Amino acid sequence: MLRRIGIILFLAITVHFYSIGQSAILNKPFSFAENALLDFITSDTVNDLSLDLFKENLRFGLSTKLANGVSLLKKKDKIYLQLMGSGRLYQIKKQGKGVYDLIRLDSTFHTGSSFGSINFFYRDTLFKLGGIGFWKIKDYFTFFSNKTNEWELFSSKKAIPVYQSPDKGILFYTDELNGKFYLSNSINQLDFPASLNTTFSDTCRVFDFKERNWENLGKLDPNVKEIIQKSKQLITKFGPYLVFHADLEMYWLNFSTNQFGVLVKNKQAEFKEKWLKLYKRAPEHMYQFVMGNYFYLIRIENNGDLQYESIELNSKDFIDPNTYPIYKNSFLVSFLKKIEPGRPIIGNIFIVFMVVFLYSLYNKKIRKDKIPIELLFILYKNFYSSLTVIEKELIHAIYHLQTNNEQISIKAINKIIGVQQKDTITQNKSRSDYFLRINQKFKLATRASEALIVKQREETDKRLYNYSINKIFIDAIKELILNNQ
Repeated sequence: MLRRIGIILFLAITVHFYSIGQSAILNKPFSFAENALLDFITSDTVNDLSLDLFKENLRFGLSTKLANGVSLLKKKDKIYLQLMGSGRLYQIKKQGKGVYDLIRLDSTFHTGSSFGSINFFYRDTLFKLGGIGFWKIKDYFTFFSNKTNEWELFSSKKAIPVYQSPDKGILFYTDELNGKFYLSNSINQLDFPASLNTTFSDTCRVFDFKERNWENLGKLDPNVKEIIQKSKQLITKFGPYLVFHADLEMYWLNFSTNQFGVLVKNKQAEFKEKWLKLYKRAPEHMYQFVMGNYFYLIRIENNGDLQYESIELNSKDFIDPNTYPIYKNSFLVSFLKKIEPGRPIIGNIFIVFMVVFLYSLYNKKIRKDKIPIELLFILYKNFYSSLTVIEKELIHAIYHLQTNNEQISIKAINKIIGVQQKDTITQNKSRSDYFLRINQKFKLATRASEALIVKQREETDKRLYNYSINKIFIDAIKELILNNQ
C-alpha cells in the first residue's frame, strides 16, 4: 500500500514539474527584435518564405534547450515555427502590431531526436527530412498530419542520411510544380554504433514524390561546394533558383538545369552598395532573404529598430554566360538518365535493342567458341569434301609455300586454275571467283565469321595482291591436308 502511494506521489510531482517546465518554455514573451522581424514579414500576406535560423538570439519565446535552430516558415499569411531538435510545431498568430500568440499544433512528447532537420512545405503539407539525435543521423521523411497532430512516416524506396548546420553547406530545393526535392549532399555514419565517425557524400540527389524514390544526379562540383560553405546558410529561394551570397558576391543555382552562376553586374553592384551602407556597423541581428520579387537585407537592433534595403529581381538578372555545372556525370550516366531504361517509351525500346544486340553477339562470338571439338572436326571435313579438285590443289599450294615462309605467285595461281593463256582481265576475275567460292564454302560449312583465304596488296606493286591462309585456321588446314593425302 505504501509502495503504491509512493509511486503516485512521484508521478504527481513529475507531472507538476514537467508542467512548470512547459509553462516556462511557452510563456516567455517575444523580444523586440523578434516582434520587429514578424511585423516585417507579416506585412506581406501573399508570398511564401522559409528561414532557417541557427543563432540562439531568436527563438520566439522557446527555450534554446529544445533545439539547435528553428525554421520560420511563412505560407502566404500564416506563420509556422518548427524546432530543429524535436517535433514541436507552432503557429504564430498576429493579434496586432508587435502582438503575437504562439499556438502549439503538435502533440509530440519527446525532444532531442532531430537536430538540424530540413523542414519545408510541399503542396501545403509540412515535411521534415533527416536530423541528428541520440547519436544517430536520420535518413527518412516525415510529414505533419493535421488529422492526428503527429508527425507521420513518409516511406520511400531509399534512405538518405542528412542534417544541416551553419558549417555543413547543405543545400535543398523543393520543386512543387514537378514534384521534386533536390539535395546537394548527404552525411553518412561510417560504422555506427561502434563509433560516431561521419563522412560527407558529395553526390547530388533528387527525390521524386510520385515515385517515392531518390535518384543520383552526379558529384557536387568542388567550386560550388567551396562557395556554398562560405554562405553561412543565408540561402533563399526565387522561382526556380536558390539565391545566396559569399564574400559580397551574389550567387544563384538551378538544380533542374544543373547550372550555377552569379547575378548580372548591375545587381552585384547594387547588392554591394546596399550591404556596405546598411551593415557599416555590425548589427545585433542581420538577415537576407527573398520574398516575392525582392531580395531584402534586414538589420534589427535589440530595441526592435528595424532597417532594410531591397533589390528587385527578375529572370533576366540570372543570365550568366560563364555558369558552372552543379554536379558532374559521365556520358554513360547522363545518357541512361535521359532515356530512363524501363520506362515508356524510349527506355523500353532501348532495353529491347540491348537484348537483341547481346543475343546476336552471343550467337556470333560466345556460342561459336562453345562448339564441341567432335562437331568442329565434322564441319571441317564437310568443308573439305565440298571443294573441287582445283580448289583443293589451290589450298595445298598456298599452304605448303606459306609453311616455308614463301608467297605463292600470280603465275602459279593462274596455272592451277587454268587461265595462264587468258587475258589479264579474265585472269583477275577467275582468281577472284575461285577465292570467293572457297571462302563462301568455308564460312557456310564451319560457321566461321572470318575468311579462310585472305589477300594483301603487294608492297612493290600496289596493283597486285598476295594470297595466304588466315593464320587462325592454319592448324585446322594442316589436319585436313594430312588426313586426306
